[in-house]
Amino acid sequence: MAAAGSGSFQCGRIASKRLMMLVALLLVSCCLGQGFGDDDHVEVEGISSSCMESERRALLAIKSDMYDPGDRFSSWTGKDCCGWRGVACDNTTGHVTKLDLRYPYTDDIWDTFWKPIGISKVNPSLQELKHLEYLDLSVNNFFHAPVPKMIASLVHLEYLNLSHAMFDGLIPPQLGNLSNLHYLDLQGWYDGQLHVDDLDWLSRIPYLKYLDMSYVNLSRATNWLSEINSIPTLELLRLSAADLPYVPSPLPTFNLTAILTLDLSWNLNMSTMLRWFSNATSLEYLILFGTTSQFIDSVGTGSLTIESVQIALGALSNLKELDLSDNSLKGEILEILNNVRSRDLKHLDLNSNYLSGDIPQTLWSLGNLEYLDLSWNFNVTGRIPALPGNLTSLRYLSLDGNSITGEIPSSIGNVTNLVFLDLSSNNIVGRIPEIIGALIHIQVLYLNHNYISGQIPAIIGDLQNLRKLILEDNLITGQIPDTIGGLHNLTDLDISNNNLSGQIPRTMGGLCNLTLLDLSQNSIGGELTSLFDGLSACAQWTSLLSIHMDRNRLSGTIPSSMGRVSQLQYLYLSSNSLVGNITEAHFSNLTNLLGFTISSNSLNVILPNDWHPPFNVEFIGMSFCHLGAELPTWLQTQTQLTNLYLCGVGLSGNLPVWFSNFSRGLWSLNMSSNNLQGRLPSAPQSMLDLSNNSFVGPIPQSFAKDTGLSLLSLSHNHITGNLPPFFCDIVIQILDLSNNYLIGEVPNCHYSFPTSLQSLHLNNNNLSGTIPLFLKYCDQLITLDLGENKLHGRIPTWIGRNLSSLRVLRLRSNFLNGTIPMNIVNLTSLQLLDLSSNNLTGSLPSSLGNFSAMVEIQNDIRSMLHIETYYYSESSFITTKGSTVDYTTILSLVTCIDLSNNHLSGEIPKELTQLLGLRFLNLSNNHLTGRIPEKIGDMKQLESLDLSVNDLTGEIPSSFSAMHFLERLNLSYNNLSGKIPTSGQLSTFDSWAYVGNKGLCGMPLPDCLVYQTPPDARHIATSSPEVGVKLEEDDDGDMLETITLDVTSVVVGSNKMTTSMAAYR
Repeated sequence: MAAAGSGSFQCGRIASKRLMMLVALLLVSCCLGQGFGDDDHVEVEGISSSCMESERRALLAIKSDMYDPGDRFSSWTGKDCCGWRGVACDNTTGHVTKLDLRYPYTDDIWDTFWKPIGISKVNPSLQELKHLEYLDLSVNNFFHAPVPKMIASLVHLEYLNLSHAMFDGLIPPQLGNLSNLHYLDLQGWYDGQLHVDDLDWLSRIPYLKYLDMSYVNLSRATNWLSEINSIPTLELLRLSAADLPYVPSPLPTFNLTAILTLDLSWNLNMSTMLRWFSNATSLEYLILFGTTSQFIDSVGTGSLTIESVQIALGALSNLKELDLSDNSLKGEILEILNNVRSRDLKHLDLNSNYLSGDIPQTLWSLGNLEYLDLSWNFNVTGRIPALPGNLTSLRYLSLDGNSITGEIPSSIGNVTNLVFLDLSSNNIVGRIPEIIGALIHIQVLYLNHNYISGQIPAIIGDLQNLRKLILEDNLITGQIPDTIGGLHNLTDLDISNNNLSGQIPRTMGGLCNLTLLDLSQNSIGGELTSLFDGLSACAQWTSLLSIHMDRNRLSGTIPSSMGRVSQLQYLYLSSNSLVGNITEAHFSNLTNLLGFTISSNSLNVILPNDWHPPFNVEFIGMSFCHLGAELPTWLQTQTQLTNLYLCGVGLSGNLPVWFSNFSRGLWSLNMSSNNLQGRLPSAPQSMLDLSNNSFVGPIPQSFAKDTGLSLLSLSHNHITGNLPPFFCDIVIQILDLSNNYLIGEVPNCHYSFPTSLQSLHLNNNNLSGTIPLFLKYCDQLITLDLGENKLHGRIPTWIGRNLSSLRVLRLRSNFLNGTIPMNIVNLTSLQLLDLSSNNLTGSLPSSLGNFSAMVEIQNDIRSMLHIETYYYSESSFITTKGSTVDYTTILSLVTCIDLSNNHLSGEIPKELTQLLGLRFLNLSNNHLTGRIPEKIGDMKQLESLDLSVNDLTGEIPSSFSAMHFLERLNLSYNNLSGKIPTSGQLSTFDSWAYVGNKGLCGMPLPDCLVYQTPPDARHIATSSPEVGVKLEEDDDGDMLETITLDVTSVVVGSNKMTTSMAAYR
C-alpha cells in the first residue's frame, strides 16, 4: 500500500467470498445428479446481476439532495443503478457496495475555497445502502451540517471519506461502530469547526491503516496519543492543524510499528512527539512544518532545536521525505545533514527557518534527492557549491530568500532534469551562464531580486518547456533576445526593473500562451504596434491577462489592435512617451478588463460622454494625460470602480452634481493639480487627494462619516474655517492641509486620538494656540510640519520622548519661545530639523551630535509612504543654496538642521561636528559666540553652511579645506579674524560669504577691510546675499562704499529683502 494513501480502495474481498459460495452450490447440484441441459435453469435465491430496486430508489433520493451543476448525475437513469457514475455493486448479490459522490473538481483542492459549490444534504435514504463498503462524500458543501450519525449504521464500510465537505460540530463517537474501516478521512476546513470530546471510539476500529483528522479540533482529546497508539495497523496518520494538546511524560510505549507516513504540521508541543516518533524505524514520510517556536521539549520547556532534530534523523534510516519548514529552527545546515541516516531521502524541505552557514558540498551526496527547498532562511551564505553530475534525480531546487553570493555556477548544467529552479532574493552577481541552455526540462526559472548583470543569453530560447521566466529586479542590460519569442509554452514573463534597452522583439508577438507580460521599469523604446500586430498571428487570440509596460521609453501611438486582446484584465502603460489619441476602438473588445493606467503620457483621451464601455473596471489611471475641462459622464457606468486617478488632466470649474455620490463609493480618488473650483465633494472610503486646485469653503461635515479615511491631502487650495474636531476620530495615516487659510486652534482631541497618524502637514495656514497635546499619543508620526502658522508657547518635551519615529520636524516661522528641549536628541531617526524664525532662547544642546540618522550618510530612497494599495510621495520645502526646493523623490537622502533667526546664544557645541552625514546646516541670525569648532571639516557631506550674523570669533578653521561638497558658505557679519585658508574651496567663494568680519583677510577679499556695521544691520543679513558695490558722495562730500545685499534665507519661505549698509574707507 502506498504510504501516502490512495483515493481508491480495493473492496472485492467480500465479492470473492460470495463467488466461492456460488461455485460450491453448483458443485452440490452436480453431486445430486441434476444435470444441466439446454432447458435446465437453476435460480439461486438472492443472486442477481442488476441492482436492488430498493437501493435504486434510495440512490435517487440521495441524488435529489445533492448539488448538481449539470452533468454530475447525468448517467443516473434506467433500471440498472450498478452502471451509474460513482456507483458499484457486488457482482453476485447486486447490492450497492460503493458510492463515490466526491465533487468532480479538477483543480487543486484548496481552490474550493474560492469557487462556489451549491449546498447539498445527506438524505436519510443513505442508511438503506446497508451493504456499502466504500463511501466518499468529500469536497461537497453540506453547509455546516453535523456529520450524520446514521453513517455509523453502515457497519460493512471499509472506506469512509468525509473530507472538505463543510461538516461542522461534534464528530459522532458512534463512528467507532465501523470496526471494518481501513481508511478514514475526516479532514475539515480551515475554521476548525469539526471537533471531538475524546478519541475513545478510535480504539474500536482495530484494522485502520489510513487516518486523517487534519483541521479537526482535537484540543479536548487529551487521550489522543494513547488512543492512536492502540492501532498498530496504522500506516498513515495526518493530524495537521488539529490543535493537539500537550502530552505529559511518561509517554506510552511506542506501538505504531507499521507507520509509514506522519503529518503533525501546524501543531505545538511537537518536540516531544518528534523524539517519541523516533522509534518509528519504518517511517518514510515525516511532515512537521509550521510548528513555530513554542514547544515543550521532553527535558523541559523550550524550542524545537537542532539537537531534537538530530536525534530523530539519526534513528529514522528509511526516510524518503522530511519536511521541517517554518519551524524557526536555528543552527547550521550542516548540523542537520550530518545526522541524515537515510540514503533514500528524496524530499528535503527546510524552508522558512533561521538556518545559517554555507551550503555544504556534502548536501549533494544525497544522490536520490528529487526535491530540495532551503528558501527563506535569510542567513544561508556563501556560494552555491559545485553540483556533481550524479544529481540526475533532482527536479526541484529552491534556494531563494537567503544571502547567497557569487555567480550561478556553470555546474548547474549538470542537473539536466531540473523542472523548477528558484535562486531569487539573494546576492547573486555575474551573468546568466550560457550553460543554462542545458536545462531542457526546466519549466519554472526564478532569478529575480539579485544583482545579475550582462545580457539575457540568446540560448535561453532553447528552453522549450519553460513556462515561467522571472528575471525582475536585477542589473540586466542590453536588448531582449529575439529567441525569447520561441518559448511557446511561456505563460509568465517578468523582466521588470532592469536596465534593458532596445525595442520589444517582433517575435514576442508569437507568445500565444502568455498570461503575464511585465517589462516595466526599464529603458525599452520603440512602438507597441509590433507587439500587438504579432499577437494577432496566434491561431487563437492570446490568453494575455496582464500587460505591464509602465516606466519605459515607449513612443508612438497605442495601436487600436490592443482592443482585440479580449482576455486582457490589467493594462499598465504609464510613464512613457506615448502620443496620439485614445478612442473607443482601443477598448472595443476588452470585456474582461479590470483596470488600466495610461498616466504620464502625451495622450488625448477622446471618449464621448455617452460612451458605454464594454468593461466594468476596478481602477482607472489617466493622470497627466489630456482629458478636457469636464469630468466624463461615462464614469458613472463603472459601478465596480474603486480607484480613480485623474491628476493634472485639465479639469476645471465645479464638479458635476452626480459626482458627490459617485466619489463616496470609491476607495481612493486623486484629482490633484487641476483647476477645480467650488466646494469639496464627498470623500471616498480611504484616500482622497484634491491638492493643488481652487476649492473653497470649509472642510465639509460629511467627512465626519468617513472615519475610514487613511489619506487626506487638500493642500494648496483656498479652504477656510477651523480644523474640524472629527479628525480626532478618524483612522488617518496621512493628513496634508498645508497652504490654505485655516484658522483657530488645532482640536484638542480629549477623548480619542488619531494614533495611526504617520504624516501631518498643517504648515502655511493661520492656525493659533500651542502645539496640540494629542500629538504625544501619535507615536507612529514620521513627519510633523506645523511651520508658517501663529503657534506660541514652548516646544513640548514629549516630542523627544514619545515621537521616536520622526524623520521630519518642521516648526519654523511661528512664535514659539523657550529653549530647545534637551531630549529632542532622542529622535534618532530625525533627518530634517527646522525650528527657524521663532523666539527660541538658550544654548544649543551639546548632545545635538546624537542624531543617529545624521551621523551616517543616507543612501536609502524611501520617500514613498505605502498605504494599502497607494503610494504617497512625502515632501518638504527646504531653502538651501539660495533657492527653495521641494524635496520629494530624494527627501529621504536629505539631512538638514535649520535653527536660524532665533535668539540662541552660547557656543556651537563641538559635538555637532559628529553629524558626518549632515548636508545642510543653518545657524545664522542668532547670538552665538565663541569659535567655529575646529573639527567642522569632519562634516564632509555639508553642501550648505550658514553661520552668518552671529558673534563668532577667532580664525576660520583650516579643516574647512576637507569639505569638498560645500557649494554654499556664509560666514558674514561675525567677528572672525585672520587669513582665510587658501586650501580647498574657501578661496573660490564670493566675497559676500566673508563680509562684515573685522580683521578677516585673504582671498577672495583683496585685503583686510575694516567695516563699521550699523547697529540696525543685525538680524538682516542671512545666507547667500548678492553683493553689489558702488561709490557715492554723502552730504559732507566724503566717498561712501554702498554694499547692496539681496538676501535669501536658507530656510523655507523666507522673503527677499534689500538694504544698504555704508562703510567709510
